[in-house]
Amino acid sequence: MKPTEATMYSNFAGYAVPGVMISNAWPQSRLENGATLEATRRVREQHPFFEAFQTVDIPYAEERQEFRKLIGDQGHPHTYTLTRVFAEGNLNLSSLDPNLRKKTWETVIEKMDDAAEAGAESVTVVSGNQPGDPALRSQALEGLEESMEQLCLAASRRGDLGVVIEPLDYFAHKKATLGSTDEAVEICRRLDGSGLKLSLCIDTAHLILNREDVVEAVEKARPHMVDFHFCNAVTDTDHSLFGDRHLPFGAPGEVDVGVIAEIMTAFRRSGFLSAENRPRIFCEVMTQDGMEPMGTVAHCQESLEQAWAKAARSELS
Repeated sequence: MKPTEATMYSNFAGYAVPGVMISNAWPQSRLENGATLEATRRVREQHPFFEAFQTVDIPYAEERQEFRKLIGDQGHPHTYTLTRVFAEGNLNLSSLDPNLRKKTWETVIEKMDDAAEAGAESVTVVSGNQPGDPALRSQALEGLEESMEQLCLAASRRGDLGVVIEPLDYFAHKKATLGSTDEAVEICRRLDGSGLKLSLCIDTAHLILNREDVVEAVEKARPHMVDFHFCNAVTDTDHSLFGDRHLPFGAPGEVDVGVIAEIMTAFRRSGFLSAENRPRIFCEVMTQDGMEPMGTVAHCQESLEQAWAKAARSELS
């Protein structure tokens, strides 16, 4: 006998931890003391649907301390992402220049103090751009693994933070060193063999641009995953918005509510979305011109809820 929609799909939060990316809804908040904190307060008041929070770095000590009281001390997961620090400092964990790699991992280790002060569970990084010569990419991956070993060692000594890396697309748009899900999982496995824990954030846009199957990739990554992003991607190379630009769901991108629903159905069947597992699920949508940040947050919540309802109808029909 099939379960009813009411019992199986009554509450998305029963199967996942819905997350909001403050850094995308308010992309400039880190530039103003208190803005990230105020944005997060607004989301908590108006969208209690969201239980997990992602920010980029919070440069102000007092704001970090208040953020911890608001989020971390209340038991809400907080992911502290350093991508903009990397971009501003031209940092690269996979550089062929060992001095730049060392500078990069030392910067991340310094930022771990800030992340802990803000109450974060984890610090998320990206590999950095791959070398101009694709033939040197394997060398860059070796350098990346050395960098991740240093970061995981530093985190293990602290005991209060996890280290997460997000593989990006490696030949289409971002052209990062890492890379495919298989490569990311192998680095996690090798570090695990040394007693070090590295976790993954998996993103639909990068999977699509890497021509990977989303459901298959998540099954491979599941033992190491802590965050999952629904993110739109434009695959038409002639389109002005080609690539991963964190667009709202729908055209001209490949990911709309219907696609999200199909992925959710597959995730529920595989057990990835379950009351026992409850993965952290974020929508990575950047506030566009003509949009308001709270409109972006509402779009993310509505997309998840509509897709969940659509998945239920499909499953129960």
